[in-house]
Amino acid sequence: MADVSRRSLLVGAAAVAGLATAGIIAGNVITRRAGADERGENWDVIVVGAGSAGIGAARRLVDQNPSLRVAIVEARDRIGGRMFTDRTSMGIPVERGCELVHGGPYADTYPWIKEAGFDMRMFAKNYIRLNDADDNAPSHAWHAPDAPASWAFPAGIPDGLVKFDLAGEGQPLPEALPREKADAYLARLGIAPDNIPSGLRYLLTDDAEPLYATDAAAVGEVLTACIRYSLHPEEAPEPEKLDADDPKRNDGDYKIIGGYDQLLTFIADDIPVFLDTVVEEVQHSKSGVELFTSQGTMSARRVIMAVPAGVMQRRDIDFSAGLPDRKWVAFDEFQYSHIFKCLLEFEGQVFTPDGSATWGYAESMDLTPTTLWNASIAQPEYGGQVVVGWETGEAARELHALPVEQKYEAVLDVVRKSAGDSGLQYKKALMTDWANEPFSWGAYGHGGNEKDMSAPTDDVLFWAGMRTSTVTASYVSGVDQADELLKHL
Repeated sequence: MADVSRRSLLVGAAAVAGLATAGIIAGNVITRRAGADERGENWDVIVVGAGSAGIGAARRLVDQNPSLRVAIVEARDRIGGRMFTDRTSMGIPVERGCELVHGGPYADTYPWIKEAGFDMRMFAKNYIRLNDADDNAPSHAWHAPDAPASWAFPAGIPDGLVKFDLAGEGQPLPEALPREKADAYLARLGIAPDNIPSGLRYLLTDDAEPLYATDAAAVGEVLTACIRYSLHPEEAPEPEKLDADDPKRNDGDYKIIGGYDQLLTFIADDIPVFLDTVVEEVQHSKSGVELFTSQGTMSARRVIMAVPAGVMQRRDIDFSAGLPDRKWVAFDEFQYSHIFKCLLEFEGQVFTPDGSATWGYAESMDLTPTTLWNASIAQPEYGGQVVVGWETGEAARELHALPVEQKYEAVLDVVRKSAGDSGLQYKKALMTDWANEPFSWGAYGHGGNEKDMSAPTDDVLFWAGMRTSTVTASYVSGVDQADELLKHL
């Protein structure tokens, strides 16, 4: 989860005044840091956590009722939570945390992006391949995830699969066995590991578990398509064409040039944020809330808790009056996914799968980490390249078990193979490990009853962003909880 920010902002001239108001000047993000003399004021609402959920909640409250006195307290020395634009470690700002606007113009945060005039670039040129396939196999070359090559068996379709062709004998595929995994199922059908189509790997494992951790029941539809289009390539569908300027083709992943944190700074605007303020204890009753923090006591009529589920699981915050058992159960049932993100910075444009610097994703479906992405896309006045190595699931857990230098080497090995240059060396490297970060304890995950997790407590404590997995989802949860809170003032 790292993002590369460059030395200067790309914003429309009309947005310059607005960005200056938000504290963004020449690429440096400055939040509205509240003064110590403000801490003891009488607040209507205090939001705990200055991530996307917390800032979204605070902004909604102020916009809906400008007379409300709203403040945000944040344990870190910056806003953003698991959005962390690092502006010092590499030659351009990079994202250690969440990096991309999923859905682009359809994201709930997009109106803010448009209002601010941020330069947002789409990952429109995305590729996959099989590194270990024969050099002459179509799937060895970089190709679109749904190009004809993605359906092909690298060494040719096994004879035993022909009978499952819907346009031929049309026999049904064998049923998956109980608890059988995808790799075992494919092997049972006579498909060697090095003869699995790149598209099958992509559709079953993209941002999920490897084949050895994927249920065999998920294989059927994709394998049937691979058999059909391998035998009848003229029937294969046209590859999808992504286009940021075409409403029919622009629902994809986008990057805000200059740093993702610009978005939250712009949304927060003049709302006071108390940084380096760790909430240690919460005392609540129907008449209000007191927060006992590392910087002293603060009081409010209502509080929105916008901290990750991991913080609650660890009991890092004491709730003197207690919380409902069902809420603790919901927190404890939440499970974080394994996420691996490593950034490597190179002196030049060392890897260009399509010969240009505008590619987005490049995924070698038989290497680990599987995914590389271009973290320096569209960065002006920058001659280097920052590449992210990304993995999820069990493979991510295995990578994290390595010593840090071996983690870097694992990503470098994939970059070298992808670029066809065994001598490549990186200049700088960074790791992200939210699972061991004290104010997060994980990146994103699943589980836990959402309704119980977000249910208000005594109509004075409200809960946002507990289990969300994207910036937009977190922002929406904050807005929703703000609206709920307004009903109880």
